[in-house]
Amino acid sequence: RKLEHAPQQGHFTKEKSLVDEDCSLEIAFLIDSSESAKDNHAQEKRFASDVMDRLQGARLQTGRGLVSRAALLQYSSHVIIEQTFKQWRGPEDFKARIAPIVYIGHGTYTTYAITNLTRIYLEESDLKSIKVAILLFDGVSHPRNPDISTAVADAKNQGVRFFAIGITPEANEPLNLIASDPDSEHMLLIDDFNTLPGTCHVSGS
Repeated sequence: RKLEHAPQQGHFTKEKSLVDEDCSLEIAFLIDSSESAKDNHAQEKRFASDVMDRLQGARLQTGRGLVSRAALLQYSSHVIIEQTFKQWRGPEDFKARIAPIVYIGHGTYTTYAITNLTRIYLEESDLKSIKVAILLFDGVSHPRNPDISTAVADAKNQGVRFFAIGITPEANEPLNLIASDPDSEHMLLIDDFNTLPGTCHVSGS
């Protein structure tokens, strides 16, 4: 009889270990580096650093620990991948890596940023991780920017959850296409970049 009950005990132990296991968060920042976003570039970098600082030691609402790592891309007429997930060495190294970044200038091609983001997730992401992308956008897309809807759909099909932050009032319409649902939780328009909050709410199991 004791042997008959042993599998149930093992199953319970396995479930308990999964609940206690830390949760992986992979968060990618896409910062607008176009000519029209020049005045906000330093604040965008500071925002990314602040978010990663505040995530250290964070826990989910369920009580599970959160282990996070970040990637950062800046985009304009082309995309520069400044940090990948595999290059993550902690928040201090992240700050040191992105501090010297200078803005690109030129027009805004948001679609290219999202397609590059999707490729990084495909190549480097943990299948079990929470995948979050935070896109900062000034709302001034280049007329030749390819249709963004397909790129966004491909990323979301990989499980990427988008937070879209408009740093000018003109950003409203494209943000609606990018942000995950519901918009009230995933989209933010700000008048003053200095009021940008330092964290985004992340929930999980």
